[in-house]
Amino acid sequence: MSENLASFVTGSAEKFGDRPALKLDDTVVNYAVLNEGSARIAKLLKDKGLERGDRVGIMLPNVPYFAVVYYGILRAGGVVVPMNVLLKGREVAFYLEDSGAKILFAWHDFAEAAEAGAEKAGTELISVKPGEFEELLGSTEADHDMADVDAGDTAVILYTSGTTGTPKGAELTHGNLKKNAEVTVDTLAESTEEDVIFGALPLFHSFGQTVGLNSAIYAGACLTLLPRFDPEKAVEMFERDKVTVFLGVPTMYVAMLNMPEEKRGDASGLRLCCSGGSAMPVEVMKGF
Repeated sequence: MSENLASFVTGSAEKFGDRPALKLDDTVVNYAVLNEGSARIAKLLKDKGLERGDRVGIMLPNVPYFAVVYYGILRAGGVVVPMNVLLKGREVAFYLEDSGAKILFAWHDFAEAAEAGAEKAGTELISVKPGEFEELLGSTEADHDMADVDAGDTAVILYTSGTTGTPKGAELTHGNLKKNAEVTVDTLAESTEEDVIFGALPLFHSFGQTVGLNSAIYAGACLTLLPRFDPEKAVEMFERDKVTVFLGVPTMYVAMLNMPEEKRGDASGLRLCCSGGSAMPVEVMKGF
């Protein structure tokens, strides 16, 4: 298998092409479509002059477009710079300038901050809006080549929170992220293509990106997405999508535990609940 993290997509597309990779309510993206979409993103970026090692920002919520763009950047040989969708214009500019990002994919609902930051940083902005973005990809040929990268090459630059100073970009390699996902799937989650993984953790953070997105794609599982956590919506998804793996932080567990009994729904399909981000209180774990 290629050292490129995006090889997770091509590998699962070969084995599970018709199976769902990503879900957002009624929208379902199977592995074949994810593979094709990422190949078109790769071609789009190459046409814009992207070279191996160039940085590209992603400022998207938990929607299927995130994965399509994420793996498209990687298969073109670029480096992904995930960014919080709630950043202000000056913060967007800092992330873009500090990373040297040449292009930024930004969700249309956060266009004002993205535009202001991109203009200041001299970064090209590509707006991601449902319908229009499909037209853009539809007019772009697919490039199914996989950039040849070394395991030690940078794949993602994740920025620290900046609570004790200026945010710092942590460089994560292709080998690092691949091994993280493989170990998660083979030991902690023991995931297979039959699993449905709950995807409410922000994909621009390490937990949601590694244990959620990359692990799901490696296993050929389905990641069902929730852009903004809501306990009632979460338990509705547990039942509707037959979720088997719940990934969350303690506050999510507390919120669902405090729901009225009649709104809790059927969570009997869950086989694994994983918590991170902060310590899980014992009484919350027992109650859940």
